[in-house]
Amino acid sequence: MNYESIGNSFHDVKVFDSGKFLGYFSLSIDKGEALTSGSWKGQIRGSDYLVWGLNHRKVVLEFEDGSELSVVVRSGGRITSVDDD
Repeated sequence: MNYESIGNSFHDVKVFDSGKFLGYFSLSIDKGEALTSGSWKGQIRGSDYLVWGLNHRKVVLEFEDGSELSVVVRSGGRITSVDDD
């Protein structure tokens, strides 16, 4: 996947599953679009989603500026909005 085609790279994005802090992701996403649009995509960089068993799970991502996104982790580390279930 071409990470640059889906926006900016963010590092140290906090990941929460059912309110429990799991750790940090790096991801590529157009954060502005994700925060304001109902239809967007992103990509987790690396394989942490597999180690943590997050495939097809709903999680909350928190960026350094405090903004949050509720997402669903798809196969291959793709992320989409919860509304795109």
